[in-house]
Amino acid sequence: MPKSYVTPLNDGVYQDFKILYHQIDKILMNLLDTPVIKTYHVGSTAIKGSQSSHILDVLVVVKSLHQMTTLDEKRLNLQSFYRLHHPYEKKCVFSKFDDLKTLNEKVRLHIVEENSTKFKKYINAQRVLEHHADLCEQFNTFKSKIDSTVSKQIYETNKSEWLQCHVNSQKA
Repeated sequence: MPKSYVTPLNDGVYQDFKILYHQIDKILMNLLDTPVIKTYHVGSTAIKGSQSSHILDVLVVVKSLHQMTTLDEKRLNLQSFYRLHHPYEKKCVFSKFDDLKTLNEKVRLHIVEENSTKFKKYINAQRVLEHHADLCEQFNTFKSKIDSTVSKQIYETNKSEWLQCHVNSQKA
């Protein structure tokens, strides 16, 4: 039987992710001449008891994506974050991996511009899922039913489409 992408987030693991988020926040906020304004712990690892793929998602806010220069990328590389080159719309994504052979993600940085539509969607979706237990449970059920034989890219696309349909139109 294929391994599922998601498992329940127990209290101990939830606390571990909170600690890891604060460590990542400190690293990002203390980079020399950092363009980072603020960070937020988002995604399933920020919600106690949720179904999670156990990747820490951090929303990183900058004034402008153009501020994410080659120098900033090198600084992030020194902290073991590597840019993912996919056709992301209005954001940059960096990941930290368990190791560079398996490329199992440990942390994902979603870098967006302050006050952008993308930023507002992330914040709203997080608040809706945190404050509407029924909707969060529906999302957990949906994630656990996604066929684990599909690629991670299809899994992520399915999650995004579900959030678009069910959460982004809601208010926290």
